[in-house]
Amino acid sequence: MTAKIDGVYFEIIQKHFPDVKAEDVKILSNGNDHFVYVVKEQIAFRFPKIPREIDSRRSDFLKELMPLSPFPLPTIEIHKDENTGLYYEMNTYIPGVSFYPEIARAFSRDELIVVAQKLGTFLSVVHSFPIERARELQLDELNPNDFWEFMEQNPTAYPKFKQLVFPHVSKEEQDWIEKLFTDFIYLAKEKPLPLRVIHGDMWVFHVIVNPIAHTLSGVIDFWGRIADPANDFKAFEYYGKDFVKEVYKSYSLPIDEDFEKRRLFYTGHDEVFEFARQLEKGDKEKIAKHQISLSKYIKSHPLI
Repeated sequence: MTAKIDGVYFEIIQKHFPDVKAEDVKILSNGNDHFVYVVKEQIAFRFPKIPREIDSRRSDFLKELMPLSPFPLPTIEIHKDENTGLYYEMNTYIPGVSFYPEIARAFSRDELIVVAQKLGTFLSVVHSFPIERARELQLDELNPNDFWEFMEQNPTAYPKFKQLVFPHVSKEEQDWIEKLFTDFIYLAKEKPLPLRVIHGDMWVFHVIVNPIAHTLSGVIDFWGRIADPANDFKAFEYYGKDFVKEVYKSYSLPIDEDFEKRRLFYTGHDEVFEFARQLEKGDKEKIAKHQISLSKYIKSHPLI
């Protein structure tokens, strides 16, 4: 859609594109932490909603990952505006749309298989990135020995989700959520999580497809961190069991016996998290949307 762009941001964009007009700029509204403006279908400008300095870890990681990827990845340039002191990113724009389930339903089975195979190959590359090099780049790293404690006790994790979500869901749904988290906490406590370099936010809106050609265009919004590789598989649940199987077939790294359990935890976790986040924000329309999504997910994923 045409952007109603803040004047300060528009002035910064004009420094890079002097002839830019309002109709040349689109606003992407999905970002939680950034204002994102796409200029002439070429460059995505990302301005932190809370002004802050932007470190170079993501861009440094992507520079080294890019030659290894089976499809194009966005380049990231970090800038600081001299007049305002605002930090921002200029990312190469990957055209297409987010791979929401309703978009996937228009793909044929064969087309979905091709997308799944490419994503499996892609994650094989990402997860093979040397951990020692990632540490040299100072990527964030999950502590596998105490993550269960964080999830169980940290006031920003499960305790917060319960406080926000439980008053708005049925007793059966409360029991489902309780079991989802307690089973994972027990598993992570008994078996420290495996570590690999991962994308870190591999969700449906970060997978970009061509809605006309029904092909994979790319993956965006890398966090780049050292954590459980099963987390990068969570979005695939929305495209069906055959899709998940094809991703696994094209994934060249070993998968441990609890990988699938953790994958499904991360998918369920994000359903609960997103509902909690919208409750906290107070957007009634989005609250209703994500409550329906969570209820639907719970009904289709009974826990044993």
